[in-house]
Amino acid sequence: MGRKIGLIACSKSKLGAETPDRLFRAQDIYQGRTFKRAKTEGLKMYGCEDWFILSGKEDYNLLDKDAQIKYYDVYLGKQGAAYKERWAKAVVGKLRQNGFDLKDDEFYIFGGASYYEPLLPFLSNCVVFGFRGSSNILLEEPVTYRNGRRVS
Repeated sequence: MGRKIGLIACSKSKLGAETPDRLFRAQDIYQGRTFKRAKTEGLKMYGCEDWFILSGKEDYNLLDKDAQIKYYDVYLGKQGAAYKERWAKAVVGKLRQNGFDLKDDEFYIFGGASYYEPLLPFLSNCVVFGFRGSSNILLEEPVTYRNGRRVS
């Protein structure tokens, strides 16, 4: 197994709604409970060596945590199949550009099914997490996927 890489889904709660032209560091703009918990607890709990943000906005898709971005309001779960396919291919392309091995590296995806399901066909080793309610991520209950199939 290669490196452990964290992918944290963006959140609806963001800074900047009142100042839409203002730039924020990607890791700071998202204010959702799940995002914050994944960032402060999940990455450490699973020993992720690096991490990125999965943004539902097609132009952003995979964000470096230090990228400068503006407020937006796009939820991937409300997008159609073609959008999600383009989004997933863009995310995978950026992962490759960053030197990640899609077959050997292990990707810990902290986000709901809307954010991990489109990626499963492309990533050989994934660990995802369920939710209790809409914003309580179950970090202690990982689900592992190998080659798109659930194994635990």
